[in-house]
Amino acid sequence: MWENWLARKLPEVDIAGVKFYLDLRLNECREVKDFSNRFNLDDLYDHGRGYIFCFDPKTRKLFEGDKQEYDSRKHELKVNRWPSLQKLDPLGLRALMGLPQKKEKLSLLPKKRNRHSKGKRL
Repeated sequence: MWENWLARKLPEVDIAGVKFYLDLRLNECREVKDFSNRFNLDDLYDHGRGYIFCFDPKTRKLFEGDKQEYDSRKHELKVNRWPSLQKLDPLGLRALMGLPQKKEKLSLLPKKRNRHSKGKRL
């Protein structure tokens, strides 16, 4: 499935000032500066049109506490809303679904004007 796709730079997402690579092939986000800091996309709450999750900027990880801990720390935690994977990484999702890459419309020649009237009515 992924063999037919060219190598590409993974999209970066910003979560409370921390940059993560979004890797749909491995179904995870990895911190750009520290690859050992990662989380699985299955840990995010999918509400149908996107994702909602709580991030702890101190630990630079997803918040994993209970409601009582959330209530006591909610001023320092960040609630994030993401759009669907289609909007976050459309190329990665096409590859994940086994679809071919879209052909880009690249024209090396400049477009020619069909109309040569210079704004005058014909």
